[in-house]
Amino acid sequence: MSDPVVSAGFSFQAKDRSEAFQFYFHQHWVRLVWPFLRLILWNVLIAGTGLTMVFGGTFDEPRTRHTILIILTTFFLLAHFEFLARFYHYLLYVIVVTDKRIHRIKKTLLTMDDQESTDLWVLQDIHKRQHGIIQNILGYGSLILQAQDTEVRIHFTPAINKRYAALTRLREQARVFVSRLEESFRKSRTP
Repeated sequence: MSDPVVSAGFSFQAKDRSEAFQFYFHQHWVRLVWPFLRLILWNVLIAGTGLTMVFGGTFDEPRTRHTILIILTTFFLLAHFEFLARFYHYLLYVIVVTDKRIHRIKKTLLTMDDQESTDLWVLQDIHKRQHGIIQNILGYGSLILQAQDTEVRIHFTPAINKRYAALTRLREQARVFVSRLEESFRKSRTP
């Protein structure tokens, strides 16, 4: 978590001037394990095919070797491009928490630019879910934020116990702040 004093000048999309930045996080790194394993598998297959072609001696015609090299290079580039796209998607999906709202920002390099905000004081309940041994060992899970009309699920939340405690504390602070505002408003309206 980031220190709010250190990151007071932190600015992001849809931030209100009266909001004080608290912390932000990306999804857990385990989200990248399968794309990384696929990248390694593709590299092993491509390298194995290339080495078989070079040392096997089965392809003596230069045109055949060039065609196979072009195909291998294409698969190599596609595998790396897919991993790079997944990595950027991982980096550009950010949850930003302020003292008033939770902002879920999803972006891709070209096509998507979504931003969803939920006021902390309207949250009726916050649940954390950790199902399975891996989630408990690695300390990640899902946060479920329930408001009156909506339910926001934030999957692959890292350090979920810490995030859950911080969000619960911030929700209570936001509720106290809003109740004080309502009370002062009522006092100012009564003669």
